[in-house]
Amino acid sequence: MKKRMKNAVLIAVGLAVGTAGALAGTGNGAPNGAHYNLNIIGKNQCPTDPMTNSNGHVIFVLLNGGDVATNLTGKLASTISKVNKIYLQQAPDANTFAVLDGNACDGNGALFELPNPTNGYSIWARALATPGGSATMTTCATDPTTSEIVCSTLNVLLTRDKGQSKFANVTKELTTITFIDPTTGNPVTVSLFDSALQDYFWNYQNNGLRLAQLRFYPLQ
Repeated sequence: MKKRMKNAVLIAVGLAVGTAGALAGTGNGAPNGAHYNLNIIGKNQCPTDPMTNSNGHVIFVLLNGGDVATNLTGKLASTISKVNKIYLQQAPDANTFAVLDGNACDGNGALFELPNPTNGYSIWARALATPGGSATMTTCATDPTTSEIVCSTLNVLLTRDKGQSKFANVTKELTTITFIDPTTGNPVTVSLFDSALQDYFWNYQNNGLRLAQLRFYPLQ
């Protein structure tokens, strides 16, 4: 288990974490209120250490890299590259969000701790920095019966266009996996950390996006 950061951040109603929660909802598309802020930064050359001593709000990814999610589905989990993978660990309570490993460029991928979504929170995302880049985030996991990767048919496309960038609600895309049941041929949706799958992660396919910002808001 990777080392938990000493400054794991708690989110609670009335306490703004990350950027000032009081300014959210003033035209950028995000809700008002307390939130945890996570920045995913694209780099041509990433740090060489796990970045466990960062400020708890940053994950580094390759500026151009990462797998296409549809190419991962059906592959053995032991054979895939972990570059630009953000592995997800269930927090021990409903309030803790923490970057446990902020380097998604190495052979271990990054590690982010967050609550079970059944505890109630929403996720909002936007693309920032220099216009022109894009990234696709897809929730994936391992089927314990086959050891094969399962990636959701839903994803989040972040595109940095010119002008003001606004947040969009990406809760469903980043807290569930929708896939086709091979037995019935019907779509099935499971929530993040459902025991039907294991080793959940966000696959981050980056095409030049220098900064993606995620905000996590408790449901009130």
